[in-house]
Amino acid sequence: MVGKKSWRTGLLLYLLSAAALGQGWPQTKLSIVVYDAAHVGPKTVERAEGLAGTILLTAAMQSRWQAAPVEELRNLGMDFTAYTAKACQADPVSAVLRLQILPRAPAGLSPNALGFSLPCARSGVQVTIYADHVAKVSERGGPTFGRVLGYAIAHELGHVLLQSDAHATAGLMKGIWSKSDWQRAAVSIVSFSPADVRQIATLHKRTPDENATQLASLKPY
Repeated sequence: MVGKKSWRTGLLLYLLSAAALGQGWPQTKLSIVVYDAAHVGPKTVERAEGLAGTILLTAAMQSRWQAAPVEELRNLGMDFTAYTAKACQADPVSAVLRLQILPRAPAGLSPNALGFSLPCARSGVQVTIYADHVAKVSERGGPTFGRVLGYAIAHELGHVLLQSDAHATAGLMKGIWSKSDWQRAAVSIVSFSPADVRQIATLHKRTPDENATQLASLKPY
Protein backbone atom coordinates (compact mmCIF):
# COMPACT_ATOMS: atom_id res chain seq x y z
CA MET A 1 0.00 0.00 0.00
CA VAL A 2 2.77 2.44 0.94
CA GLY A 3 4.69 1.65 -2.22
CA LYS A 4 1.66 2.31 -4.41
CA LYS A 5 0.95 5.59 -2.60
CA SER A 6 4.55 6.76 -3.06
CA TRP A 7 4.54 5.80 -6.74
CA ARG A 8 1.33 7.72 -7.44
CA THR A 9 2.55 10.76 -5.50
CA GLY A 10 5.87 10.67 -7.30
CA LEU A 11 4.19 10.46 -10.68
CA LEU A 12 1.95 13.39 -9.81
CA LEU A 13 4.90 15.57 -8.83
CA TYR A 14 6.82 14.51 -11.94
CA LEU A 15 3.96 15.46 -14.25
CA LEU A 16 3.48 18.78 -12.48
CA SER A 17 7.19 19.53 -12.79
CA ALA A 18 7.19 18.64 -16.47
CA ALA A 19 4.20 20.91 -17.04
CA ALA A 20 5.85 23.77 -15.21
CA LEU A 21 8.90 23.40 -17.44
CA GLY A 22 6.79 23.43 -20.58
CA GLN A 23 7.45 19.75 -21.31
CA GLY A 24 3.89 18.58 -20.83
CA TRP A 25 0.61 19.31 -22.59
CA PRO A 26 -0.24 22.64 -24.27
CA GLN A 27 -1.12 25.24 -21.67
CA THR A 28 -3.29 28.34 -21.57
CA LYS A 29 -1.60 31.30 -19.90
CA LEU A 30 -3.54 33.16 -17.25
CA SER A 31 -2.60 36.33 -15.37
CA ILE A 32 -4.17 36.79 -11.95
CA VAL A 33 -4.05 40.17 -10.23
CA VAL A 34 -4.39 39.89 -6.44
CA TYR A 35 -5.60 42.62 -4.07
CA ASP A 36 -4.80 41.75 -0.45
CA ALA A 37 -7.32 44.02 1.27
CA ALA A 38 -7.23 41.75 4.35
CA HIS A 39 -3.49 42.36 4.79
CA VAL A 40 -2.82 38.64 4.93
CA GLY A 41 0.77 39.35 4.00
CA PRO A 42 2.90 38.64 0.91
CA LYS A 43 4.48 35.41 2.17
CA THR A 44 1.14 33.80 3.03
CA VAL A 45 -0.40 35.00 -0.22
CA GLU A 46 2.55 33.65 -2.21
CA ARG A 47 2.20 30.22 -0.58
CA ALA A 48 -1.51 30.20 -1.40
CA GLU A 49 -0.78 31.27 -4.98
CA GLY A 50 1.78 28.48 -5.28
CA LEU A 51 -0.76 25.84 -4.28
CA ALA A 52 -3.49 27.34 -6.46
CA GLY A 53 -1.07 27.51 -9.38
CA THR A 54 -0.19 23.84 -8.96
CA ILE A 55 -3.87 22.94 -8.99
CA LEU A 56 -4.47 25.06 -12.10
CA LEU A 57 -1.72 23.12 -13.85
CA THR A 58 -3.85 19.99 -13.55
CA ALA A 59 -6.22 21.72 -15.99
CA ALA A 60 -3.31 22.84 -18.19
CA MET A 61 -3.66 26.44 -17.03
CA GLN A 62 -0.33 28.21 -16.50
CA SER A 63 -0.80 31.05 -14.02
CA ARG A 64 1.15 34.24 -13.42
CA TRP A 65 0.37 36.11 -10.20
CA GLN A 66 0.73 39.82 -9.59
CA ALA A 67 0.14 41.81 -6.40
CA ALA A 68 -1.64 45.12 -6.96
CA PRO A 69 -2.42 48.15 -4.77
CA VAL A 70 -5.67 47.81 -2.85
CA GLU A 71 -6.51 51.41 -3.83
CA GLU A 72 -7.23 50.21 -7.36
CA LEU A 73 -10.35 48.42 -6.11
CA ARG A 74 -12.16 51.74 -5.79
CA ASN A 75 -12.22 52.12 -9.56
CA LEU A 76 -12.80 48.51 -10.57
CA GLY A 77 -16.28 47.62 -9.37
CA MET A 78 -17.95 44.25 -9.98
CA ASP A 79 -20.11 42.96 -12.82
CA PHE A 80 -23.20 41.31 -11.29
CA THR A 81 -25.04 41.06 -14.63
CA ALA A 82 -27.21 37.91 -14.76
CA TYR A 83 -25.97 36.37 -18.00
CA THR A 84 -27.61 33.26 -19.42
CA ALA A 85 -25.38 30.19 -19.73
CA LYS A 86 -25.28 30.66 -23.50
CA ALA A 87 -24.34 34.33 -23.23
CA CYS A 88 -21.76 33.54 -20.57
CA GLN A 89 -19.97 31.01 -22.73
CA ALA A 90 -20.24 33.13 -25.88
CA ASP A 91 -17.09 35.05 -24.93
CA PRO A 92 -13.79 33.48 -23.87
CA VAL A 93 -12.57 33.82 -20.30
CA SER A 94 -10.38 36.90 -19.92
CA ALA A 95 -6.63 36.24 -19.91
CA VAL A 96 -6.41 38.60 -16.93
CA LEU A 97 -8.47 37.82 -13.82
CA ARG A 98 -8.77 39.94 -10.69
CA LEU A 99 -9.06 38.55 -7.18
CA GLN A 100 -9.62 40.36 -3.89
CA ILE A 101 -9.03 39.02 -0.37
CA LEU A 102 -11.37 40.79 2.04
CA PRO A 103 -10.93 40.76 5.84
CA ARG A 104 -14.50 39.78 6.72
CA ALA A 105 -17.49 38.09 5.15
CA PRO A 106 -20.92 39.79 5.25
CA ALA A 107 -22.90 39.15 8.44
CA GLY A 108 -25.06 36.05 8.27
CA LEU A 109 -23.11 34.36 5.48
CA SER A 110 -22.57 30.63 6.04
CA PRO A 111 -19.12 29.89 7.51
CA ASN A 112 -18.74 27.26 4.79
CA ALA A 113 -18.66 30.05 2.19
CA LEU A 114 -14.99 31.00 1.86
CA GLY A 115 -15.69 33.37 -1.02
CA PHE A 116 -17.57 33.74 -4.26
CA SER A 117 -16.91 34.28 -7.94
CA LEU A 118 -18.57 35.97 -10.89
CA PRO A 119 -17.93 33.42 -13.66
CA CYS A 120 -19.47 35.53 -16.40
CA ALA A 121 -18.22 38.97 -15.39
CA ARG A 122 -16.88 41.00 -18.29
CA SER A 123 -15.01 43.48 -16.10
CA GLY A 124 -13.97 44.30 -12.56
CA VAL A 125 -13.16 41.79 -9.83
CA GLN A 126 -14.16 38.22 -10.66
CA VAL A 127 -13.15 36.45 -7.42
CA THR A 128 -13.62 37.39 -3.76
CA ILE A 129 -12.18 35.48 -0.79
CA TYR A 130 -13.09 36.07 2.88
CA ALA A 131 -10.03 35.84 5.14
CA ASP A 132 -12.03 35.39 8.35
CA HIS A 133 -13.86 32.33 7.01
CA VAL A 134 -10.58 30.89 5.72
CA ALA A 135 -9.15 31.33 9.22
CA LYS A 136 -12.11 29.56 10.84
CA VAL A 137 -11.61 26.47 8.67
CA SER A 138 -7.94 26.35 9.62
CA GLU A 139 -8.72 26.88 13.31
CA ARG A 140 -11.27 24.04 13.29
CA GLY A 141 -8.56 21.51 12.51
CA GLY A 142 -8.15 22.09 8.81
CA PRO A 143 -4.88 22.77 6.95
CA THR A 144 -2.79 25.87 7.58
CA PHE A 145 -4.35 29.23 6.79
CA GLY A 146 -2.24 29.59 3.64
CA ARG A 147 -3.24 26.17 2.35
CA VAL A 148 -6.96 26.77 2.95
CA LEU A 149 -6.55 30.12 1.20
CA GLY A 150 -4.91 28.39 -1.77
CA TYR A 151 -7.77 25.94 -2.13
CA ALA A 152 -10.37 28.69 -1.79
CA ILE A 153 -8.64 30.65 -4.54
CA ALA A 154 -8.35 27.62 -6.82
CA HIS A 155 -12.01 26.70 -6.26
CA GLU A 156 -13.33 30.15 -7.11
CA LEU A 157 -11.02 30.49 -10.11
CA GLY A 158 -12.36 27.10 -11.17
CA HIS A 159 -15.86 28.57 -11.40
CA VAL A 160 -14.53 31.32 -13.65
CA LEU A 161 -12.65 28.88 -15.89
CA LEU A 162 -15.71 26.62 -16.07
CA GLN A 163 -17.96 29.66 -16.61
CA SER A 164 -20.43 28.17 -14.17
CA ASP A 165 -21.47 28.48 -10.54
CA ALA A 166 -22.35 24.77 -10.35
CA HIS A 167 -20.66 22.49 -7.83
CA ALA A 168 -19.46 18.91 -8.06
CA THR A 169 -20.07 16.10 -5.55
CA ALA A 170 -16.34 15.53 -4.99
CA GLY A 171 -12.94 17.05 -5.68
CA LEU A 172 -11.87 20.68 -5.90
CA MET A 173 -15.24 21.92 -7.12
CA LYS A 174 -17.25 20.28 -4.33
CA GLY A 175 -19.60 22.83 -2.77
CA ILE A 176 -19.19 22.15 0.96
CA TRP A 177 -16.05 20.41 2.16
CA SER A 178 -16.26 18.04 5.14
CA LYS A 179 -13.65 17.71 7.87
CA SER A 180 -12.26 14.65 6.11
CA ASP A 181 -12.02 16.62 2.84
CA TRP A 182 -9.90 19.25 4.58
CA GLN A 183 -7.78 16.62 6.31
CA ARG A 184 -7.03 15.09 2.93
CA ALA A 185 -6.32 18.52 1.47
CA ALA A 186 -3.75 19.12 4.22
CA VAL A 187 -1.50 16.31 2.95
CA SER A 188 -2.34 15.97 -0.75
CA ILE A 189 -3.41 17.87 -3.81
CA VAL A 190 -7.15 17.97 -4.41
CA SER A 191 -7.44 18.84 -8.09
CA PHE A 192 -10.01 19.29 -10.83
CA SER A 193 -11.90 16.18 -11.87
CA PRO A 194 -11.23 14.72 -15.35
CA ALA A 195 -14.66 16.03 -16.42
CA ASP A 196 -13.73 19.55 -15.27
CA VAL A 197 -10.43 19.36 -17.15
CA ARG A 198 -12.24 18.38 -20.35
CA GLN A 199 -14.81 21.16 -19.89
CA ILE A 200 -12.13 23.79 -19.30
CA ALA A 201 -10.25 22.60 -22.38
CA THR A 202 -13.42 22.82 -24.47
CA LEU A 203 -14.26 26.32 -23.26
CA HIS A 204 -10.71 27.45 -23.99
CA LYS A 205 -10.83 25.91 -27.47
CA ARG A 206 -8.23 23.26 -26.71
CA THR A 207 -8.26 19.55 -27.40
CA PRO A 208 -8.40 17.79 -24.02
CA ASP A 209 -5.06 16.13 -23.41
CA GLU A 210 -4.93 12.61 -21.99
CA ASN A 211 -2.02 13.56 -19.72
CA ALA A 212 -4.07 16.33 -18.12
CA THR A 213 -7.14 14.18 -17.47
CA GLN A 214 -4.99 11.37 -16.08
CA LEU A 215 -3.19 13.82 -13.79
CA ALA A 216 -6.50 15.21 -12.56
CA SER A 217 -7.72 11.70 -11.72
CA LEU A 218 -4.68 10.79 -9.61
CA LYS A 219 -5.29 10.63 -5.87
CA PRO A 220 -1.94 10.88 -4.08
CA TYR A 221 -3.26 9.75 -0.71
